[in-house]
Amino acid sequence: MHGARIAYSMTCHFFSSMYSVPSNSHRTFIAVSGMLAIVLLFGLVVGWRWHFHALESRRALQELSAKTEARMQERIPSGGDVFISSPGAQMPESGSLLVSDSRPLEYLPDAPLVPARSVIEALPMVNAANTLVMANRLMRAYNETPDWRDRVKFVHDSTRVEKLMEDYYENQHAVDPVAGALIGQARYRIDGAEIVLFTYRSARPEGKLEVAMRKDATGKLLLDWESYVGYSEIAFPQIIADTSTKPVMVRALAKLDDYYNYEFSDRERYVSLKLTAADSDDSFHAYCEREGPIGIWLREDLGSSPQTSLTKGYTLWVAHPPAAQSPRALKIVQIAAGRWIIVPPNK
Repeated sequence: MHGARIAYSMTCHFFSSMYSVPSNSHRTFIAVSGMLAIVLLFGLVVGWRWHFHALESRRALQELSAKTEARMQERIPSGGDVFISSPGAQMPESGSLLVSDSRPLEYLPDAPLVPARSVIEALPMVNAANTLVMANRLMRAYNETPDWRDRVKFVHDSTRVEKLMEDYYENQHAVDPVAGALIGQARYRIDGAEIVLFTYRSARPEGKLEVAMRKDATGKLLLDWESYVGYSEIAFPQIIADTSTKPVMVRALAKLDDYYNYEFSDRERYVSLKLTAADSDDSFHAYCEREGPIGIWLREDLGSSPQTSLTKGYTLWVAHPPAAQSPRALKIVQIAAGRWIIVPPNK
């Protein structure tokens, strides 16, 4: 406001001078100068008011951001994973489909029945602008490329995943999920692997589509395609139609259920899990011993009952029991991960 007082003093000086100088031309000069001083005064007053208004708005936004950050820190998903929050970091929403523990996507009969706990570090979003720009460019390039064969170069671990993409698009005749508006961005580190996670609105049952991007050895950001489409070894209709006892890997939305029938009619003995495909209404039920390692793990991760159960993305192995009485009642063989993204364990 000191500048405003100076401008005001100058204006008063000009007006007083106008009445002490007899020359008409001088009066005109002083009058014009006075008007300029008034304009200057007005500009200074408006400018200072705008400056203080901007400061107040910035302060309010900082308070809102701090409150939002505090709420995000409270939304730690339940389950067996251990999350470490860093300053300025965003925690995943409860029931995140992608942030995962580790298990190779290969059925090993002697592998543990349930995944081990994993430590997932939430990375700060401060100074992450370049990474987010890379992520946006990647998704735009991927979406603007119509043929899946040309999309392979945008995919993480493309040498292995190209065969899965061929199976998904050519044999299963599946398509990519449809993304709506972008509603969230976050970064994580899982077993040394940096994950960039974009969340979009979606028609999926949980109302969101999570897209994970990972850096390769050169630092290039690439799409984790398997978790993006929710890839399963066999499409859900074929799993239901085929009564093979060979374990099949599926990615599904999992929820505890109260449906018991056929060889799994004993609700005191079994846990019922409803598995729904990522982008369709196709579903079936899978069962395990209630007091076995898988049953205990499921109830600890999803909830104690169907009424309180969460819906989460699982990567798991299922198989039809011998002489199955129903194609829609399978048994749970192993749980590979409590999410959809698989990060290889550190060597």
